[in-house]
Amino acid sequence: MLDQDRGSATLTTVVLTPVFVAVALAAFQAALWTHARTESRAIARDAAVLVARAGESSEAVTASARQLLDDEVRLTDSRVVIDESPTLVTVTVRGSAPGMFRWMETDFEVVEAVPREAFRP
Repeated sequence: MLDQDRGSATLTTVVLTPVFVAVALAAFQAALWTHARTESRAIARDAAVLVARAGESSEAVTASARQLLDDEVRLTDSRVVIDESPTLVTVTVRGSAPGMFRWMETDFEVVEAVPREAFRP
């Protein structure tokens, strides 16, 4: 080993460790946002199915969906809107996905639509 290479491993470790930590934290933050969107999409889909196919009232389903979003997904400022037509039920979920820190929250919107199944002449 040459004298000019002494300490290069230590210097490399000191320089690259913060980079690796920042990349790991960014990946964790992206996972938090993706999880919130995915769970919200599943709740919206289930709500649309309950209204379109099970005949549940939209008010009861809206309240249940908001409860799930607040308790399970831990969204802040969650809103659920159910639009009904004779052939289609559309559920829109809006909210703020949590972040590692309060200032890292991000707003999002997911929309799910389910057709009403019925025999039509």
